[in-house]
Amino acid sequence: MAKPFRIAVIGGGISGLVLTHHLLELKARAGASFEVTLFEAANRLGGTIETEKKDGFILEKGPDSFISEKPWALDLCKKIGLEPEVIGTRNENRKSFVVRHERLLEIPPGFYLVAPTQIGAFLKSGVFSLGGKFRMMCEPFVRRAPGDEDESVGSFIRRRFGQECLDRVGQPMIAGIYTGDPDKLSMFATMPRFKELEKEYGSVIRGLLVKASNKKGGFKAASGPRYSLFLSFRDGMETLTNKLAEKIPARSIRLNCGIKEITHEPQSAQWRLSTTSGETRVFDAVCSTVSSKITGNLIRKTKKDLSQELDKIPYESVATINFAFRRQDIRHPLDGFGFVVPRSEHSALVACSFSSQKFDHRVPKDTALLRVFLGGVFGRDVYQKEDKALAASALGELSKLLGISAKPILTSLGRYPEAMAQYQTNHLNLVSVIEDKLKTLDGLFLAGTSYRGVGISDCVRDSQAQAERIFRLGQSSA
Repeated sequence: MAKPFRIAVIGGGISGLVLTHHLLELKARAGASFEVTLFEAANRLGGTIETEKKDGFILEKGPDSFISEKPWALDLCKKIGLEPEVIGTRNENRKSFVVRHERLLEIPPGFYLVAPTQIGAFLKSGVFSLGGKFRMMCEPFVRRAPGDEDESVGSFIRRRFGQECLDRVGQPMIAGIYTGDPDKLSMFATMPRFKELEKEYGSVIRGLLVKASNKKGGFKAASGPRYSLFLSFRDGMETLTNKLAEKIPARSIRLNCGIKEITHEPQSAQWRLSTTSGETRVFDAVCSTVSSKITGNLIRKTKKDLSQELDKIPYESVATINFAFRRQDIRHPLDGFGFVVPRSEHSALVACSFSSQKFDHRVPKDTALLRVFLGGVFGRDVYQKEDKALAASALGELSKLLGISAKPILTSLGRYPEAMAQYQTNHLNLVSVIEDKLKTLDGLFLAGTSYRGVGISDCVRDSQAQAERIFRLGQSSA
């Protein structure tokens, strides 16, 4: 009897869990003979998706939502029976703010990242100066970029909308998503739609207006009227990772078992994994879902040139702090979902989400929950502070901005060192180089946030695609 095709999955975050689950699905569907082992260095699965429940509060330390506009995560929820647990954002106060001179100003309705689509509301906004508004309204008359070369997000916004748009809204909005420097981040990798709109319509604003008038091509929630753009779960984001973990047999999961090294044996075409527990295991295929930096270190002996390419993807560190208060102790009405903070404000904060306003089922009655983000490319010094100093700094700034008159009734801090991949200019070209080098190593695959998207839906799509590639390799080797 032939030996089963053996697959190792490194990393038990959302990518590793989806990959393992989908492999087992494919195995059951085809009646294939293979084994899957998921290795996770920590004592829990889920990676940066981490929900803490305490005193009636649901605290998200990592991602607090996924988007319906990209359907893959929602489709997965339907498949594994979680659709009844999915919730959208609250209907009231669907707006956000930006800090300007230590005041919260409403981002105009219809403002799509950096592009106004409701002109009347935009012109009344206090976020921009008269000159800044005029420059932004000139965007439809700006020539499209020649050729199809990548450019930085900062260059694109500055070129099409002006410096003020970049400084006051573009930079803080991008920081809230990628914690990165817009003058280094890739348009093709982070905001491809805007490049497509420029190419197709000659203008981002013109393209958005056309799309908005076309129900089939709109930029609103893509999954029907029930769903808002941002989705979560009644009991928090760990609902998703816990459900996936339940569907994977316990014998296929190794917790507290990191990988020290991956080596390739050309003669047998097999992969040898050395674990932190002192084991050596042999597999026919390996998929690493941990960061490219960690993966590069693991394969350095086997494929130095690939390792060097993986090292070119930089990372930033972020921290999140959940603060719970009595509602009466916050003077601000919290009539929105949160705010972002421009670099020009010289603040320790990157952004703040009004968690109790954004989703239902998050807090006890008469309380409020705020979640702040710190660190990133412009907050490296802030991130280095000790926990108490970091929390005190964040609380001091929150108190000024929101009129908070008392200490929090609960504080929960989470740190994620080098967790945010930075998709710098020409990132997609770098990923193509990495993929070309992988072709010389049958059986080695890469997934996760380092390569093809940082969002949960992106991770689901990519992991399922990698699982199908691995499955086809196993079938061809049978």
